[in-house]
Amino acid sequence: MKDVNTEITPTLWCVNIPEEPESSPILHPVPTQKIGKQLVYRLKKEALQAFPTVGQCIADAITFEEWQGSKEDHEKYLQDNKNWWLETTFLGEGG
Repeated sequence: MKDVNTEITPTLWCVNIPEEPESSPILHPVPTQKIGKQLVYRLKKEALQAFPTVGQCIADAITFEEWQGSKEDHEKYLQDNKNWWLETTFLGEGG
C-alpha cells in the first residue's frame, strides 16, 4: 500500500543541444515535456535543412532528457532565459 503522504515530485525536462555532435551535453531546461519534445523535433528538422552535409550528425546529437539537476537550477534557468526555446534555431546558420 502506498503512503498517501508521500510527496510526488514532478519530472523536470531539458533539451541537450551540444556545441558539436561529439562534445559534452549542454542541457537547457524546458518548462514542459510537450515544449521539449516539440523543440527537439523542430531543431532536428532545422539541422537537416541548414547543414546538408553534417545535418544528420547534428540532429542525432539533439536529445530530450529528464533534468538531473536541482529544481532551483531548473527554475532559475527558465527565469533568466524566458522563452529561449522560441528563439533557438539552426536556420540562417548553415553555410
